[in-house]
Amino acid sequence: MPSRMSGLCLLFVCCVGAHAGVVVHISKKDTADSKPKDQQVVYAQDGLLRIDKLDEAGQLRDMTLIRDGAFWDVNIQQRTYQKFDKAAVAAQQSQMKERMAAMMQSMPPERRAMIEQRMKAMESETHEFKLTDLSRSDHVGTFACKMWQATRDGKPIAEYCVAPKGSIAGGDELVNATHKASAAAADMASASPQMARAIAPIYNLYGKMDGFPVLTRHMSGGQPSDEMIVTGIEKKSLPASQFELPKGYTEVAVDKSDDSN
Repeated sequence: MPSRMSGLCLLFVCCVGAHAGVVVHISKKDTADSKPKDQQVVYAQDGLLRIDKLDEAGQLRDMTLIRDGAFWDVNIQQRTYQKFDKAAVAAQQSQMKERMAAMMQSMPPERRAMIEQRMKAMESETHEFKLTDLSRSDHVGTFACKMWQATRDGKPIAEYCVAPKGSIAGGDELVNATHKASAAAADMASASPQMARAIAPIYNLYGKMDGFPVLTRHMSGGQPSDEMIVTGIEKKSLPASQFELPKGYTEVAVDKSDDSN
């Protein structure tokens, strides 16, 4: 019996080890000559994703949890959080339309007609987003990666150097979590064309790549504006609490927010 129990314990340990999480450290460079500053820490495990955003002193400023098909934006300073998913966004859109309809009832006919025309134009406005393989390789630190470009209406808005998951510690865990984040973003955006345009193209990338971007270069006017660089990736077993909302925080309704994401 003792030997059998020892075998079961070893099996349990092996299983736990197979589900170890991943911690990704990311720094930001504002210019080519500037010194990188710690900017984000990404945690992934069992399909869950957490993105910590750091302040100038390297302390936690706010975080985003992506789990259960939803985005949970947590404001550390205000001790509040908001939940974004398809249902929440759809409800927000419905409330906005109801408030606008009520406001328009009291408007003069000519002004109401003008507002209605503007709203129809906004709803029909479309932009073409593309993600293109640039067919060239590069190196970022110790990572070999392939370059991709995101464009909006033909103009570059970001470049990514993607390292294949096989070359990354805990790559399977990391890619599994980012693929789920991409699916959650797409589902949420389907409730609102405006939301679809606002969601960062990184989530589109997550859904297409079998790897992780070790370099993200944002573009402005065709020129690089800043770079996000992965400085380290470690495989590490993470507690379940790492992916839970902090205790004692208050939920803020989505419709009260000035920023949809």
